[in-house]
Amino acid sequence: MAKAGGKQFKSIRLERLARFIDWATARYPDFNAKKHHQEKWFTPYIGYPIAGLGRAAKAFWLGLHGQAVDELLAEPAADELLDRVVSRDLGEILCSVDLFGSEKTFSLGSPPHLLEPEWALRLDDSPQRGDFAGNLKQAVQRYVRNRLQVLERPFAEMDEDERQRCLARIRPELSRLDEFLPHAVATLNEIRHELRYVVPLRRDSLVLELQRRIPAGQDHLLGATEVEAWKRKDREELQATFERMLELADGFDLQLLGHKRLTELFALEPGRMRKAIRAARREHEEKMAFAVLLENNPRFVHYHKLYPARRLTRRWTALLGPTNSGKTHRSIEAMAAAEHGIYLSPLRLMALENQERIESMGVPCSLVTGEEEIIREGATHFCCTVEEFARFRHQHWDVVVVDEVQMMADPQRGWAWVDALVSAHTPQLMMTGPALIEPSLRTLCDLCEDKLVVQRTKRLSPVEVARHATTLERLEPGSLLVAFSRKLVLELKGMLESAGKSVSVVYGALSPEVRREQARRFREGEADIMVATDAVGMGLNLPAHTLCFYTDEKFDGIQNRQLKVQEVKQIGGRAGRFGHHDSGEITALDPQTLKSIRRLFNSPDAPVDLSQFQVRPSIDHLSAISELMGEPSLLRAWLTFNRNINYGEAFISILPDELAEWIELIDDPKIPLWLRWTFACTPIRGGFDSPASQHAQRWIKRVAEGHAIPMPKLLLGADLAGLESTLHVVETYLHLARSLPEHFPEHDDGEAARKLLNDAITRELSRQRKPRAARRSGGRKAGRRR
Repeated sequence: MAKAGGKQFKSIRLERLARFIDWATARYPDFNAKKHHQEKWFTPYIGYPIAGLGRAAKAFWLGLHGQAVDELLAEPAADELLDRVVSRDLGEILCSVDLFGSEKTFSLGSPPHLLEPEWALRLDDSPQRGDFAGNLKQAVQRYVRNRLQVLERPFAEMDEDERQRCLARIRPELSRLDEFLPHAVATLNEIRHELRYVVPLRRDSLVLELQRRIPAGQDHLLGATEVEAWKRKDREELQATFERMLELADGFDLQLLGHKRLTELFALEPGRMRKAIRAARREHEEKMAFAVLLENNPRFVHYHKLYPARRLTRRWTALLGPTNSGKTHRSIEAMAAAEHGIYLSPLRLMALENQERIESMGVPCSLVTGEEEIIREGATHFCCTVEEFARFRHQHWDVVVVDEVQMMADPQRGWAWVDALVSAHTPQLMMTGPALIEPSLRTLCDLCEDKLVVQRTKRLSPVEVARHATTLERLEPGSLLVAFSRKLVLELKGMLESAGKSVSVVYGALSPEVRREQARRFREGEADIMVATDAVGMGLNLPAHTLCFYTDEKFDGIQNRQLKVQEVKQIGGRAGRFGHHDSGEITALDPQTLKSIRRLFNSPDAPVDLSQFQVRPSIDHLSAISELMGEPSLLRAWLTFNRNINYGEAFISILPDELAEWIELIDDPKIPLWLRWTFACTPIRGGFDSPASQHAQRWIKRVAEGHAIPMPKLLLGADLAGLESTLHVVETYLHLARSLPEHFPEHDDGEAARKLLNDAITRELSRQRKPRAARRSGGRKAGRRR
């Protein structure tokens, strides 16, 4: 960088250094100049033992001559700018300069900032002490005008008000000038030209008005001709885009989309615009089609209001309380005492257990689940899984019991509980669950215009969290150890058996029959310890005094997360079952897990206060959509229903991700829609890569061709995982045999196969691993025999 006059900063620096050395040598006989000087050569002299030499060095560095320095040292003036700079003043220096005919005050920062080379060497020399202030102002003015030179001509053409508007945007720090320049250019362009304008585009009755603006980030001052050329080119391009949009619309009335949506479409690149217009056309056609459906078919307007149950004012009796508080027992007794009653369960196992309980009271009771029916002649009572209630909802019942009612909040199955609660045709609707679900029950009950009575239940036997953690070796007979994966359950089974303990197990992949047998072995003392996943949280009557948590975390299908308060209470509540123990104890295998379990078990439940209740369409809904809209896809028909149907703010139609994934695998338009729906409603255990899924995908194609499906061959010699996979195939077959008996005729063979597989799995799980000591002893004896 060069100073006015053409001298380079380096030569100025050396010239001032020489002047200082000559002055100091002549004035102070003891002065010795430094042999080597850095760029800021004055700094070594600030601490020099000669009084005032440091201030003098700074003055020479700033361009003062000897006489001016002598005056400065002889008569310091604290309020003088020069004295402030050489005396370490930390205030602020303000400098007002003429900027093309208008004054602007800038800040140079603190006085020491002027000692930086970029400013000190920019100053003209000051032979006289009074020259310094003027030289500084000239340097600042030169710097500012050089940086903002592009503004000189337009400033000359502006009036004072316009200049001040522009100057007001300049920050007072000189270091911000380069940053300001593009803003200054943009400001001047705004002041001198009309950069914002409207482009109207018309075709017949369609008018699209686009707000436009010449971009602000121009790197130069615009002229009037350039601005007009820019606008003309922009209008031509917009007109071309408008014509392309009309062509892509292909007769579709774009006015139906509204100005805002049209403007959004207009901004898209051609490929995305084409897709967006197609989507908009489909969306409009959907709305028009649904307008017809809504007008002609009340099923598409109302949900809860159409059920015959709305003609009743039902009494909802909610038995709410913790696990092991007798809720289900009380509701079953009330149901058995009625003339006609039905019990709805989340699990086939619970339905089976309560059917047997009711029959033990001398009341004939039938069982209906997805896989089986046990119909008792003359039965007046039923136990069924909650999804099966659809076939009974139009019958009148004296009592309907809905167990585990908190499941209404479940993202996969909640719709079934909502549907049962809304549609049950009964004067007495009973439900059981934890207290946390009460707010949601009140909301849903009010929507149905029924009456809710809450009866609190208390635990029948106390349960406490242990003070100290335990170990696998110290687990006493009658203990229940809970882990959260099949693999871990089986590993823990092996470890405990190696330590000489007998073990039964329960996990989600097991059938109800096997779970029941494993629970019997534990209950009757054939197994010392039960190891289970949280599948024991519902549906098993287990006489465990101690419940031990292996961990306080579980994988929920997406991520590993800490257990929730209600999960800990639901599982931990299995300890100290009433009728078997006076009390129960919850523990864990390590102190940190126990501390976490104690905190969760003693924490209050977060209330479940649903603002929307899940529902889903029927096959009649989806068939109507498919026919009206010519939509062959079951998945798309369902999604179309979800987009367009709103049963009021309280209900929301859902399609769970897992179900959507399964439908996508079987959604072949060549297969009748009703058949795809039937298979979609069939639970597929083991995941969508499992043998059950693969068989089901083949079976649906064969059924669509009119074939009967024989029972698949069994692999009874397989390992435990293979036996479980084969059982899943058989259970899928049995579920379909109930829905499509003419295509899955070998129901009895399926039942026999299920029994064989359940027995084989039970034998496999009941096989005892020899204790470590026994294995070592057996090996030594074998060696001696050889």
